[in-house]
Order: sequence, then structure tokens, then C-alpha cells
Amino acid sequence: MFMDASRRNGRHNLDLEVAEIRRRLVAGSDATGEPSVQRPWQAATAVVVAPGDDGADIAFIRRSERDGDPWSGHMALPGGRRDPADADLATTARRETREEIGVELNGHVARLPDQTGRTSRGLVATFVHVLQQRPALHPDPREVAEALWIPLGTLVDPAKTVKVKWTGIPLPAIDHDGRIIWGLTHRILTTFLEAIEVPQPD
Repeated sequence: MFMDASRRNGRHNLDLEVAEIRRRLVAGSDATGEPSVQRPWQAATAVVVAPGDDGADIAFIRRSERDGDPWSGHMALPGGRRDPADADLATTARRETREEIGVELNGHVARLPDQTGRTSRGLVATFVHVLQQRPALHPDPREVAEALWIPLGTLVDPAKTVKVKWTGIPLPAIDHDGRIIWGLTHRILTTFLEAIEVPQPD
């Protein structure tokens, strides 16, 4: 993976409150339903939104380094593969969030459009949870090297926008203090920002 060192200067402040995010999601998103596309395997992630010091924050993880894991050390949202015991993909998202960062989630506010991998045959569902208070994150070191809250304003700051090259293809990414958010996680974040009607950097 190659990161283009060029980036724009500047600072972007976004003080969108969690109550307004909830309102926009409820007004515009479908919070129910099973996968729109059938795939050999299924997974689910959670976009966990909570009040921060300056508007809303979103929970992210950095995966632990593991041999044989192509996404080892990458930034991601809490989530993982569906377990046979999971009643549905919403259950998967809640279980994985509890296991990975120690946060208990209740019903989701919205379900974002399902994602399919560029090279794999799986499907990833995404559920948005809007919390009234920001809980402490307790990462499980077996799976998660780091868990952190990132302000929404940081994620749309043009100064944080970079490009990464994957198999020679330049892809949009976000650089948060050396933590690169790209690929599937960036695509999910893009659909979330579209759902809450937040403009994104070019």
C-alpha cells in the first residue's frame, strides 16, 4: 500500500449533534431487512455514533497484527463474520462490537446499503447505532490493537484526505494521525456520510 504524501492544508469543524444525526437517519434509511444480495459468507459492522467534545464521534478499531490475515493492522469499524448462532446480521454487529471493544448495543437506528468486497465473494451489512453517552472502549487484544473515537469533523477534513494505491489503483483514504482509513471501511463511511447529508471532500 502506497500513500500519496501530498495533501491539502486546513481544518474542518463539524459540530453536527447526535440528535440531528439520528433524525436524519430515521427519516432517510431503512433499518430492517435481510441481505439484498445472497453471498457465500456474510459479515456485519457497526457505525457507533456518540457525543464528543465537539459534535459527534465515531468508534473505530485498529486490528491486531496476525500472520496470514490480509487486513492485519488495518483500521476498521467494529464487526466480523456472522456466527451460525446469530439470529440475523444485526445480532452479528452487536455481538462483534461487544467482543471487540466491550460496548453493549441495543437496537440500531438505520441499516446502510450492503457492501460486497472487491476481491471476495462475501457481503457486509452495516448498522448505525446512535448513543446518548460516549462509553469507554475496552479493546480485546486478541483481535484489536487499538480502539478510539474519531470526531466526525476529522473524517471530512480536506486536510486529512489522501490516496492509497491498491494493486496499482489509487483509492480515497483518510489519514488520522498516521492511521489510514481506506478500502471497505472508507466505502462504508462514505455511505454513512451520504445518509446523514454531510458533504465530503473532493
